[in-house]
Amino acid sequence: MPDTLPFELTPAGLQEGCARVAVITGSGIDAEAGLPTFRGENGYYEDKEATYLASVEALHAEPLRQWRWYLKRFVSYHATLPTASHFALARLESALGERFLGLVTQNVSGLHRKAGSKLVHEIHGSIREKRNLHSGERRPLPESWVESPPVDEELCGWRPHVCFIGESYEDYPLPRAMDTCRSCDVALVIGTAGVIHTPVWLAQQARLAGAVVINVNPHPGEVDTVTEVLFRGTAAEYFQEAAAA
Repeated sequence: MPDTLPFELTPAGLQEGCARVAVITGSGIDAEAGLPTFRGENGYYEDKEATYLASVEALHAEPLRQWRWYLKRFVSYHATLPTASHFALARLESALGERFLGLVTQNVSGLHRKAGSKLVHEIHGSIREKRNLHSGERRPLPESWVESPPVDEELCGWRPHVCFIGESYEDYPLPRAMDTCRSCDVALVIGTAGVIHTPVWLAQQARLAGAVVINVNPHPGEVDTVTEVLFRGTAAEYFQEAAAA
């Protein structure tokens, strides 16, 4: 990254300019709220059992066991509050209005929506929703399940609305995310190293369409290869430095 951020590429600068903005977020921004990442240090997928339970294989072989694992995450996420970075992105959306094209997130936590973001494309689904195995209907998980876990009969015929390992994006908003990234002037990528190639590909689509890619991440990763402006720090540090500029 340059010694100082170009002013026009800070959140304040984006608000004052005329650029159309897309945002891509990964688990790094949720890590600031205390949630585990997936493939980083101490992430979910360091555990072989968790990797199995997050897979299509588990859906077919042990759907109720898989459900129970996801319900534990739903309960543990329930009281988690958005961070200052989540709120900063919600404010950016509000300030930009029609120039804010969308927030594409790999995260299933729902923290962006909790913070007030509205135009959110959850390309890996949401831990707070279930999907009917036959009709595809989606419903919010009942709040009562936080205090009283459902019986098996309530789970039958439904699955977590989360994109499993080995599953296609057919039931998730990847096409809308792709259109968002191809239409923007600035793609702000936060907290994803790109171990899963999808965010790298989306950033590539933005870059190929002529957008400036800003990459906010404390660690090197595949997204660096398509980055024009690199901020080697956390989302919190990026927004704090931008506010101080």
